[in-house]
Amino acid sequence: MNNHLKTLLITLLAVTSLSACFDEDKKADIPLTAVPTNIVNIVQNTLPGISLTEAEKEIKDDVTIYELEGKMINGNEYEIKINDSGTIIKIELED
Repeated sequence: MNNHLKTLLITLLAVTSLSACFDEDKKADIPLTAVPTNIVNIVQNTLPGISLTEAEKEIKDDVTIYELEGKMINGNEYEIKINDSGTIIKIELED
């Protein structure tokens, strides 16, 4: 019985560890041209004059989130997180 319990616990631990590996979020750098036009337009309307410089795409809980970075004419740099339906999640002024 003791060996059976050990085997069961080891199996349970292995399955839990493997499932955690498959639940990780997917995040990758993408070219700005891969960001949907409506997302770019929303960001540019929210921060008029921003020049976008970088983009990342993350899929989290089946929701696509774009993280865009850009620079204003005055030199301020911003990071904007926006989901694929166009809702802005965060605007952060970079240091």
